Amino acid sequence: MTETTYSFTIAGRTLEFRHVAGVVPAFTLLLRLSMGWIFIWSGFDKLITDFSAGGFLVNASQGPLKSLFVDMGESQTALNIVDPLVVWGQIFIGFSLILGIFTRFGLFMAAIQMFLFYIARLWPENNLFMDEHIIYIGLFALLGALGAGRILGLDALIEKAEPVKKIPQLQYALG
Repeated sequence: MTETTYSFTIAGRTLEFRHVAGVVPAFTLLLRLSMGWIFIWSGFDKLITDFSAGGFLVNASQGPLKSLFVDMGESQTALNIVDPLVVWGQIFIGFSLILGIFTRFGLFMAAIQMFLFYIARLWPENNLFMDEHIIYIGLFALLGALGAGRILGLDALIEKAEPVKKIPQLQYALG
């Protein structure tokens, strides 16, 4: 097996990380596809059922922002905006991750959604601050840092396109 070594120097100290070639990309792809499937499934499940965020916002909200979320859950105008954002947001995030297209943008949107779910339930029941939403946010950051959309994803092709080369800022949404 081929081994790859990465060296980083932090504060004058060199750290080395070794891994078997192909393991990190394989697990990155597996995580990206798994999270994509979770989002697609969650979004389509909400689409085909009688979903409304109102029940969650009114009954599950807690903590210092409870009144804000309860008010949103009791407002049909707010729910007319929130409900499709949750459903279609999850579906589009899922497809973004599965196809590896505009992956970092999709991961950023996923992190925002998880953060909103997190602050609606401040503070977690079984921990001072940590719950699955924070873990998901960390996972999304890791996938973005690893350039997960470049691994068997459309971002690898898009990044080679001339418009993207002319506007390098687009690469922040890709990969």
